[in-house]
Amino acid sequence: MSGNVLDPDHPRLAPAPERKLETSIGRERRSRRPDENRHREEVIREVLTREGERLSQEVIRKLTSDLGVSRATAYRMIKTFRSCGAVTAPMTRPVGRPKGARVLDSARETLIRDTIETFYLQPSRPKFSQLVREIAKRCLKERLPAPNWRTIKARVHDIDIQTRARRRSESE
Repeated sequence: MSGNVLDPDHPRLAPAPERKLETSIGRERRSRRPDENRHREEVIREVLTREGERLSQEVIRKLTSDLGVSRATAYRMIKTFRSCGAVTAPMTRPVGRPKGARVLDSARETLIRDTIETFYLQPSRPKFSQLVREIAKRCLKERLPAPNWRTIKARVHDIDIQTRARRRSESE
C-alpha cells in the first residue's frame, strides 16, 4: 500500500519538519548590519582624520573598494558622517523631493499666482474646478503646459486664510 494516502509511511502523512522562525542566514544579516555600519564609520573616520578635508580620487577609489560601495555612495557616506558623525545605510535616506519643494518654472508660478488673485480671490468666489480650468486656459494661451490641480490647490492653500478672506471682502 505504498501508493495509498492512508498509508502511515506515505510522505503526505509524515510529520512536517519543524521550521525555525529564524534561519542562520537571517540571523547573520540582522546581526551583521550594525557591525558593518560600525566598520564603515571607523574606516571613514580614519580616512578623514588621516587625509583631512580634501580627499583625492585615489583615496576615494581605495575607500570604495574597502567598503564595497559605489563612488556616489562613498561620497554620500562621507557627507553624512561629516554632518552627524554616523554612517547610515543608503536605504534609510528619504526618497523623492523634499517637502515643500517647488519645481514649476517662474512663468507658470506667476500665471498661477495672478489667476488666483484676479479670478479666485473675489467676493463671489468661483468653484475650485473653475479656477483650474481658467489656469489651464491661460496656460494654453501662453503655450505653457497646464499644472496639475494638486499644484494649484497647494498654491491656494499657501495664501494665508486671513489674506484670502480680506481679498474677498475688499471687492464688495
